[in-house]
Amino acid sequence: MTEVFAASKKTAAAIRGRNESRVSQIRPVPLQVLDIIIHFLHTVKNGYLILTIQDGHVVKIEKTEKFIISAKTREAGCISYDKPQKKHPLQGKITAELQAIQYGQLVIRLDNGQVEQIEKTEKRRVHELEGIHGDGI
Repeated sequence: MTEVFAASKKTAAAIRGRNESRVSQIRPVPLQVLDIIIHFLHTVKNGYLILTIQDGHVVKIEKTEKFIISAKTREAGCISYDKPQKKHPLQGKITAELQAIQYGQLVIRLDNGQVEQIEKTEKRRVHELEGIHGDGI
């Protein structure tokens, strides 16, 4: 019985070691994803950008933009957006948060053209938890 306990403890440690090394690697954010984030930060007045991450890679991007119609906006007409030339002040923070997530979501919320909130939801796989084989419980 102690041999099984020791083997399960070694297996759990090996799994943790693999996952820790995978998380500690800094992955560059793909240019396509970075372009979408930068464009969103510079052009959207009200809305959400939701980035879904699996295995450390962005697998889905959802963009919700709200348009508020008022007397002031009716007079302004349509607005066309050019590709932004400057770096957004929060671009580095958003990139760092995105690189730190292995599984989960990063939600960027804009209100009146300003980043109002960055919400990070991180999910952890069950095999990463200590005590899965009964040890340490």
